[in-house]
Amino acid sequence: MTKLNNRMNIIQDYKIDIEITQNPYDFAMTDLFKMATRINKKRQFLFVSTVLGKHLAVRPQVPILTGALLAMMYHEKLLGHECLLLQPVVQAIKNQQNMQGILQQVEEQRLELAEEVLFIGFAETATALGHAVFNAFKSNATYVHTTRELLSELEPFVTFEEEHSHATSHRVYCEQPEKLLQAKQIVLIDDEITTGNTVVNIIETLRQKFPTVQHYSVLSILDWRSPQQQAMFAELEAKWGVTIDFVSIMSGQFICDGTPLLTNQQVPSTSQATADMKLLSVNEVVEQKHYYSIAENGVKNRAPYMLATGRLMLTTEQHAAQKKLYQTIADQLRGLRTDGPALVIGTGEFMYVPMQIATCLGEDVYFQSTTRSPIYCENNPSYTITEKIAFESPENNGVENYLYNLHSHSYSELFLVVERIANEEVVARAVHALKAVSNANIYVICMHEWGTEECMI
Repeated sequence: MTKLNNRMNIIQDYKIDIEITQNPYDFAMTDLFKMATRINKKRQFLFVSTVLGKHLAVRPQVPILTGALLAMMYHEKLLGHECLLLQPVVQAIKNQQNMQGILQQVEEQRLELAEEVLFIGFAETATALGHAVFNAFKSNATYVHTTRELLSELEPFVTFEEEHSHATSHRVYCEQPEKLLQAKQIVLIDDEITTGNTVVNIIETLRQKFPTVQHYSVLSILDWRSPQQQAMFAELEAKWGVTIDFVSIMSGQFICDGTPLLTNQQVPSTSQATADMKLLSVNEVVEQKHYYSIAENGVKNRAPYMLATGRLMLTTEQHAAQKKLYQTIADQLRGLRTDGPALVIGTGEFMYVPMQIATCLGEDVYFQSTTRSPIYCENNPSYTITEKIAFESPENNGVENYLYNLHSHSYSELFLVVERIANEEVVARAVHALKAVSNANIYVICMHEWGTEECMI
């Protein structure tokens, strides 16, 4: 490997040396990521994305444009056609100016595909990124994202493992597997490829379902595979008789040096106190899928899923039909805004829908999602993650979720957008945890029917 020429301090004497080998659009590293420490002995470093809206709040247009950029890079590599909006998208991500205007152009000039392509986003971090890639195409595209959730009424289409993750099992569910099986090419989307082992696991599984598919593409913001790992994929291509293309915004290699000393001064235990909350039902009809899930602790959530998420498959036609919903919900929420910045909060895998709602809410709006990924927190301005709160997942009771760096902006409103509430008391405890650290007005928006437009708990 070539000499590593970028050294970043993660925390204490824990450092990372990075060699950038490909960066075609000349992004600064901090344009795309910062470093933090993961509370996970399998892998203690974490590339914290500055464009995804997962662990750090972003303007909601940024992750959608990042997905559009990956879609355009894939499209150019696949067809060799120049995408005229590619450079404007790059500049919008870099300077964060005229993002809504560029996003509107992306929507109006979506890309064409000559044959059926299946896009698969990886849970939980890349569910919205995969959806944003899919969103850039006009036709012949189908989207589904993997999930950590267990739907006992539906047999998984495929399952595979991500060994290093906090939650290792991925499942793909689909009501119409015959539609998925029409795919001539498959595109996998993740925020970061480190070793490529997860990619190997899913392609090995997919090959059993799609014996005639010979072209796989892997899209990611970052690709850190070593030369040896890249060579492994060349060997697998020959062994399996397929082509596997990798497309990334930035690629290279890295080495971590040192060991972080993690103290026990971490987040308080999950809040057990409840709070009054403003629980809003959506005025628009939400197309739903009536399956229940079972959390790790055995608790069932019988509330319906949304069609719009892509969890159970989404065609371009279905996706287009859902877009009015985002604007209608935003219109409903806009009247609750005051003069300050607002934060729209997604939950876990439920990112893309609240992200799109946030783009319709006007100026000075940010987006962020809760996560089940435990990141070490230190009150040190030179470290990436300086504060966090914890509460049970509204959808999967018993699973602890985190929200990081809520104090990054002085928010006037927090809109917690939840796909499916399992238990009102659990949501009220989440609101209590938010109120403990924020003076903002807090609203909970529920995607399934509650009988009244607003109820106080």
